[in-house]
Amino acid sequence: MKYKKCPRCGLNYILLNEELCKVCIDEMAGRKSIFDEDNDSDLICPYCEKNVMDIDDVMCAECRAKRTKKSDDV
Repeated sequence: MKYKKCPRCGLNYILLNEELCKVCIDEMAGRKSIFDEDNDSDLICPYCEKNVMDIDDVMCAECRAKRTKKSDDV
């Protein structure tokens, strides 16, 4: 595999066939990333991509409730 630097940020490496790195794609889409320096801002849940979550959470409360309900139903 061959890599190149992201042409937008010049910091992250991406595959030759990719246009931008994940951080730049998220930033351009208006999503917050765990790599953002101001960690006090809201992070978007990676599962539903609409609810906010805390920096220590893996998913938002709504997605966590759905997963808990599914596991209880099984």
